[in-house]
Amino acid sequence: MNRDALRESDDEWAARVTRAVRSGSREALAEIYDHCAEDIVRFVRATTRRDESFALDCLQEMFMRLAANPPIVDAHAALVAWMRVTALNVARNTVVAEARRARRESAHPRTPRPDDAATEPIAEILERLDAEEAELLRMRHVEGMRIAAIARAIGATPRAVESALRRLIARLRTGGAS
Repeated sequence: MNRDALRESDDEWAARVTRAVRSGSREALAEIYDHCAEDIVRFVRATTRRDESFALDCLQEMFMRLAANPPIVDAHAALVAWMRVTALNVARNTVVAEARRARRESAHPRTPRPDDAATEPIAEILERLDAEEAELLRMRHVEGMRIAAIARAIGATPRAVESALRRLIARLRTGGAS
């Protein structure tokens, strides 16, 4: 088989699977994952010089975007390019968010005070949370979900989820759970 025929079959594959994902096929999404995930992880690691865990997080978010709104492409190169750009956008957004968080924390370091010690067990404080607050804490701190994933899961904006979590954590730090 000559090189043009091989490229043509890759292009046909890319067109088929992206259209199938657009119509809701989980199998096609899994096929794209099996075919491209390792290359995308390697690309993100090489480009960002971050660890595999970071690259896998970027890959996961990129696939969430692919599943939600897949491009329709007619060429394998176009699919790979879309995946690389999307994964790098996720990586950039994550790095920017980490830098902002670090700047906030260094600008306002929290110094422990003697009255910060919990005067009641954490279980008692958590029992006073309503169901939505407890669910937000569980998704973020037990399951380790990202803000965007939580927002999609509960049908809110990422900014609203981040604000709610920030207010809730601040309230818990001061001992108030009502």
